[in-house]
Amino acid sequence: MISRLCCTLALVVVFCSLLTAQTAVPAYTPSRHRLGLALSGGGALGLAHVGVLQYFEEHHIPVDYIAGTSMGGLVAGFYSTGMDYAHMQAALDAMDFDTLLTPNLRFVDQPVVEKQKWNRPAGDWVLRFGKHFSLPAGLNPGEALSLLLSKETLAYADIQSFDDLPTPFRCVATDLVSEDKVVLSHGSLAKAMRATMSIPAIFTPVQWDKMVLVDGGVVENIPVSEVRAMGAKIVIAISLRVPTPSPEQFKSLAGVLRQTASIAILANERRSLKEANLVIDADTTRYTATDYNQSKAIVKAGYAAAKEMGDRLKPFELPEAEWQAYVQQRAARTRHAPREGRIVLVTSDNPDFRDNAQKELERKVGSLPISEKRLNDVLTGMVAATGVPGASYDWHDDPDQPQGYHVDFLTRSGDQLLARPSLHFDYSKGEPVRGGLTLATSTIFKNSYKSRLLTTTNIGYDPGLRAEYYQPLDGSAYFIAPGIMLGREHFTDYNGPERFDHTRERFGGSFYVGIGTWRFIQGRLGAQVGYDHYSSTVHSDGVAANSGAFVNPEAVFVYDTQDSGGLPKKGSRVEAKIGYSERDVPYPYFTEEYQRMRPVSRNVIFFLGNQAATSFGRKLGYFDKFTYGGLHTLSGYRYEEFHANSLYGVSGGTILHGPTFSSFAFKPALLLWYQAARLDLGSQGWQTHQSGSAMIFVPGPLGSAGIGVSFDEQGKARLRLTFGGF
Repeated sequence: MISRLCCTLALVVVFCSLLTAQTAVPAYTPSRHRLGLALSGGGALGLAHVGVLQYFEEHHIPVDYIAGTSMGGLVAGFYSTGMDYAHMQAALDAMDFDTLLTPNLRFVDQPVVEKQKWNRPAGDWVLRFGKHFSLPAGLNPGEALSLLLSKETLAYADIQSFDDLPTPFRCVATDLVSEDKVVLSHGSLAKAMRATMSIPAIFTPVQWDKMVLVDGGVVENIPVSEVRAMGAKIVIAISLRVPTPSPEQFKSLAGVLRQTASIAILANERRSLKEANLVIDADTTRYTATDYNQSKAIVKAGYAAAKEMGDRLKPFELPEAEWQAYVQQRAARTRHAPREGRIVLVTSDNPDFRDNAQKELERKVGSLPISEKRLNDVLTGMVAATGVPGASYDWHDDPDQPQGYHVDFLTRSGDQLLARPSLHFDYSKGEPVRGGLTLATSTIFKNSYKSRLLTTTNIGYDPGLRAEYYQPLDGSAYFIAPGIMLGREHFTDYNGPERFDHTRERFGGSFYVGIGTWRFIQGRLGAQVGYDHYSSTVHSDGVAANSGAFVNPEAVFVYDTQDSGGLPKKGSRVEAKIGYSERDVPYPYFTEEYQRMRPVSRNVIFFLGNQAATSFGRKLGYFDKFTYGGLHTLSGYRYEEFHANSLYGVSGGTILHGPTFSSFAFKPALLLWYQAARLDLGSQGWQTHQSGSAMIFVPGPLGSAGIGVSFDEQGKARLRLTFGGF
């Protein structure tokens, strides 16, 4: 629950643009008492603040000062830049909270080297570790959040004081070093907003001079005293009402810990509310801090709370003329971010990292102006590919220096290990039960740029280990990649109801050179060298399969724009190889897989794909033949029921996503698909087979679980149970 506590309004600004151009207007000096708002933290419940601001705008109630903590700090911060209710509501309507609030990097942003077939994760769960498997300072480094905050506060990059914003602003954080409250009133606006929402142990703390800053809720969740100190004579506090706890809630460790943490916050809230002139108490008892899908209802709850206080708020309403003067004065202080510019400065605490990043930016952008949108996209990919905690940018407007963007990359405090576990299991009567655990890891060393050690370990039916050290060359698009591989693979053959199992044990290494260090596309040339040991000598079409050494020079092409490694909703994937296997019975080979996912509505997705493999007319040994059959290839048939010298298969279908079950936080999907294949089965000649399937999948962090039925062309049904990717 806490992992989403403060991100929402940072994401609100994804689709917001800054207000209209500055207009010269006479200085507005109100004769009335100055009024300020103090906004509390509360996760998704903090969306109620937006509803209160809506009521204030509609009833011409001015806000001369604004401050907040945590979620309230984010709402207050963006309101202070000149945003109004309309901007915020439009952004809420356009937001995809599931994507934008996840602590993991989006699959689509991960470097393409981590999307190869052999190490492509089936689940979305990523575990982060430091040196000696130590846990990081926070589960969520907030990479995307840093860029979003940079984007929407870009116009105020050189602001000297938060008093110079369209509405003067403060936010509260806690310094872990001094154990004191910190009121942020100047410096980087984006950094201040990032600090106030740094939930301990969930979001990484923010380094600010000699301070280590986290969420300010534990010291002052409703900053009434700070609004008063800014100069407000009238302070209105907005409180978020939560349900009264019941004894049944404290029968679990999570419930006890959650309430224990809340007691300190509730105590400082009570002290703050006593200092306010007026309290707007928003009834948010029907919602939780993670109910972002209830954003409209929570905003309405805030509006209703302000409306209920209408009689007491009425004295603060301004006449039309005075209100317009206030609005014009606020608009006159509103700044515009430039539409585009050049990158004039790249910084990092690590000089080697800085030099490589600068080379890559020069290669991708050059000296031409770049739009803010394009810059944000480029940096998103670079952060994912390098594994740094994040990046930010601001605008340099110093007349003595070139105008343009200043990009700053955060540095790693040490080595970093990303672990992506996934489970796999397949069951169907009459074929082997396959299951196990797959652990894919990426080890990124402290002073590296894009280099990493990639490993995939399989424990279960087909145990094995494969590793590759991926080393880009001096910030260029080129790389080298040496690797090792070892493991045991099962091969299944059938004679009617009888099943025969054979195994191949492989030990070897590989070396590739290539181009493509970015997110979506990569090409490589190289070879695999090793030794294959077979459990038995099997004859197939007059070709004996004998254990022995092999050398496979090959070219590999990978293209992947999909949004998930397990059950994607959009994007395309292609992986192709062409090479020559030099061994006891040599042969050329070509393999290709393609899949395209196309959403036609929020809950309906069409997909199509194909698989091709050929030895260009050569007869292959039993263990070298291309296998077909099972869940992913002709689902109506048994696992590896066909062993072919060449094959071509096509598939197509639809995914229908059902409603989300809030109690379990998952969204089931119904998959309907058809498959057909043409196969060269050697002495049996060419055959065509087809199947149709229907299956219900439930996506999960370790893979997608599914149950369904498949039919072959004879109408024979096969019940399937599976866990893992599709």
